[in-house]
Amino acid sequence: MQRKTGGTFYWGKIPFANTLLYCLCLLLLLAAPSCTAKSLENPLMGLSPENPAEEGTTEVKEEEEEIENPPAEQKEAAAIDEGLPRPNELGEIMILMYHEIGFPEDEWRRTPDNFRRDLQTLYDLGYRAVSLQDMVRGQIEIPAGTSPVVLTFDDGNKGNFNYLETDGEPELDPDCAVAIMEEFYRENPDFGLAATFFIYWPTPFRQPGYLETKLQHLVKQGFEIGNHTNSHANLSRLNPDEIRQELALHINETQKYVPGYRVTSLSLPYGAYSQDPGIVREGSYEGICYQHEAVLLVGANPAPSPYHKKFDPFRLPRIRASEIKTDGVGMYEWLEYFRTNPSRRFISDGDASCITIPLSAEQNLNREIIKERDVRLYE
Repeated sequence: MQRKTGGTFYWGKIPFANTLLYCLCLLLLLAAPSCTAKSLENPLMGLSPENPAEEGTTEVKEEEEEIENPPAEQKEAAAIDEGLPRPNELGEIMILMYHEIGFPEDEWRRTPDNFRRDLQTLYDLGYRAVSLQDMVRGQIEIPAGTSPVVLTFDDGNKGNFNYLETDGEPELDPDCAVAIMEEFYRENPDFGLAATFFIYWPTPFRQPGYLETKLQHLVKQGFEIGNHTNSHANLSRLNPDEIRQELALHINETQKYVPGYRVTSLSLPYGAYSQDPGIVREGSYEGICYQHEAVLLVGANPAPSPYHKKFDPFRLPRIRASEIKTDGVGMYEWLEYFRTNPSRRFISDGDASCITIPLSAEQNLNREIIKERDVRLYE
């Protein structure tokens, strides 16, 4: 049984007492010889809200009418596949933090084969790649029963995007992060192709001769370019003018190679915030403006759902995608945690127009963020 109230759908059962009361009401109406034809057309005519029994009858009749003639939108809302994990779009989301793909494996570096294993593990466990921008904006469009995961790469190291030269011609290194993700996407198109590369200047990806080619390739493929300051600066040690300069000059340099490109996110070098958090969100320097929709920390835990009251796009924690010195809070520890605690994991309902959550979590829903979307609750 589902009911809808002001854009919110509820799944539940009709209380037995209400059902019994409804049946009793019908028997009384059928047994009354003095009822006029008009009153039989509307058996609720003349009922008063002062009478509790009559109020209960009214509620049951309204619910019964919904069963007989449910609107089309409610029929769609009720279609929850019981064969899939129950949706919870207030669950937590992993934002994974990589630095370099290469050799040897260490605390901040994944080997190409280990990175491939990471992607395969995520895919097999029902995770699907979404862009940081889509996650922050709450535009999460993935199949029902799956969970979003955000991939980020800091520093613009060569192993993230590398070209090999064959007979003087550039060829994408099959062991760099970009090539591995593109290959995985070709083999598993339902995983998605999305990641954010947080770069700093003057030579992101460490091959100056291919800089423009690389940045334009990222944009063409749907990857995001993020701000990592202009010189990998520790913002906690700078004054406000120096911070504005670092953030604005990054925008200026990026747009030289990708004209008109809008950088919408910032990864804080060393995870260090400025004394005035507002400065990193938006500002300008010598006529160059910047405006970030998301600010990422180093962190060690998943991020709240973008629909959750605790969601703060300017303090987004990340999880280290590593297996060395993770202190129990690396990617694989969190994957195991969500495996044993599925109720904490964001699980999609497959319908971007609705937000589906357990009834018990309704108090955590930020209705100002979801705006006109329908909310579906279940027990």
